[in-house]
Amino acid sequence: MAEIKKILLIGNPNSGKSSLFNKLTGIFQKIANYPGVTTEKKTGSLKIKNQEYELIDLPGCYSLYPNSIDEKVVIDELINHHSELIIFVADASNLQRSLLLYTQVADCYLPNIFVINMVDELKRKGEEIDINFLSKELGVPVFLTNSKKGEGISQIQDFIAAGNYSAAIRFFGNADLFEHKTEDQAINYREWQQYVYETPNNAIIENTKRKEIIYRYNKIEKILQLTTRKTAKAFQRIKWTDKVDEWAIHPILGYVILLAILYLVFQTLFTLASYPMEWLDILFGWLATYMQQFENPKWFIEFVAEAVIPGIGGVLIFIPQIALLFLLNTFLEESGYMARIVFLMDRFMRRFGLSGKSILPLLSGNACAIPAIASTKAIPTHKERLITILSIPFMTCSARLPVYALLISITIPLKFQGATLLGLYLLGVIFALLFAWILDKNIQTKEKSFLIMELPPYRLPSFRNVVTNIKNAVIPFVMTAGKFIISISIILWLLGSFHFENRQLERTHIENSFLSQIGKSIEPAIRPLGYDWKIGIALLSSFAAREVFVSTLATLYQIDSEDEGTIFEKIKNQKNATTQEPIYTTAVGVSLLLFYAFALQCMSTLAAMKKETGSWKYPLFSFFTLLALAYICAFFSYNLIR
Repeated sequence: MAEIKKILLIGNPNSGKSSLFNKLTGIFQKIANYPGVTTEKKTGSLKIKNQEYELIDLPGCYSLYPNSIDEKVVIDELINHHSELIIFVADASNLQRSLLLYTQVADCYLPNIFVINMVDELKRKGEEIDINFLSKELGVPVFLTNSKKGEGISQIQDFIAAGNYSAAIRFFGNADLFEHKTEDQAINYREWQQYVYETPNNAIIENTKRKEIIYRYNKIEKILQLTTRKTAKAFQRIKWTDKVDEWAIHPILGYVILLAILYLVFQTLFTLASYPMEWLDILFGWLATYMQQFENPKWFIEFVAEAVIPGIGGVLIFIPQIALLFLLNTFLEESGYMARIVFLMDRFMRRFGLSGKSILPLLSGNACAIPAIASTKAIPTHKERLITILSIPFMTCSARLPVYALLISITIPLKFQGATLLGLYLLGVIFALLFAWILDKNIQTKEKSFLIMELPPYRLPSFRNVVTNIKNAVIPFVMTAGKFIISISIILWLLGSFHFENRQLERTHIENSFLSQIGKSIEPAIRPLGYDWKIGIALLSSFAAREVFVSTLATLYQIDSEDEGTIFEKIKNQKNATTQEPIYTTAVGVSLLLFYAFALQCMSTLAAMKKETGSWKYPLFSFFTLLALAYICAFFSYNLIR
């Protein structure tokens, strides 16, 4: 095998780079129809004939003048690292914007090709491109692709295999603008980029950059006039996207539509997912009962029936809900509506010390806080980035979903379940903004930022991308959280089944076990919230990962009960040993929901915060602040409702 060669993918956000990357390498990563998905470079292996290539998908950017950490990755690759070829991916629906970045990349005098992606958008707009003439104007090969459907991919692979690469034959910038001149103007621009990169906040440089961009746009306009033309369809076609946006981003109706869509999503989530969840619950209840009919070896039968089966059930029972959530979320992203949410939210986000660039990490926090915190690299100012990181834990991550699903199902009437889940999501948003506002008032800075983004056209989601996103959500949950949940279930079974008697380890009832001793020691602290010691054990175990709450209760009540029934039924039917009143009343349910809405019960999130802020000060501040808020809200809600 020959030496591995490096190929870079560069382009604007939302140009389809990640989709093209997937088609070329076969490696799947998250794809969405809004800017900012790729916030770090992704690598994959591309093998053609006997040659292996390392394909690197760089973060999307609008120019080679970076405003954020992730955009600096692009500059670093161009300036400091050698690559065999640059594949520049242009958005067919906005060639002018793509060409601004391309002319800067081309002037770094590195071998490149120009790929016009999503060519189906051109047909919809009623436009045609003379790619032969455009290739002549740019001085490099031009390819037309539709990465979602795989069109044009084979031509790119054939070109890579041929190995006949060359840099652009012309210089697109104005050499007279730049101070550091050499005999070769193309190499000169690369030196200029390095000079700008190493000399931030310079007034002369800023003035030069403005003049350069104006100069480039004038050249780009001439190139487009020569290479593109509108067909008759362009003059007859009514842009239905614009018609929809008259309602979707309306300053008043836009928010009403947004709330209606979110309510529909969450009500659908409970209504449709309840059927497969109920079937799985019945299945694992039957399995546990079936195992208990065997007698030997008794300890092993009890171990499987009371620890292993409830543990596995606590993982698999929520897969339908997680899969459906990501199905609906992917539809919103790929259709283009998620970008409208960003646009709507930006109108008042600045009142809370945040900008539109903070919205994407916050929205990503509804899936998982860890990648959401990592994606704050796209935020240009230190203050906004720090405030966003500290606000993300308020967002309702998917780890809370199993807890919410259980508690809402057994304590909230059916007709209010969708509204309750929507309310919890909105509560997270409200407190995230309120917390951001408080931080903004206490962190002083002169930094300013602006939201620059384009609303993409509405599109039908790609079936393959929808399936990929669901798979990328479900598999990590099963493989990562699942292993942890089952391990906790086994540990809890051991602690709940044994105690020391005369210095010997013996089997016992759960009320006399090690687990009971631990739980009853913390019961005075949680009794004011309406919780007994078993709920306390579930709370303690879930500080490692929230999802463990459900499997912990399933294991505890499986050990404690010989009655047949599903996990949900056993939890719902629990009664106070003294009063014989139900334990899981509406007051207790709301108290637990609020506790889990605010408490930062995820060690991985704390580690991610430490990594991005460079200190334990902020993670510890966030942990204890949110824990105190969770306790206070749970206390008052329980005592007011009961």
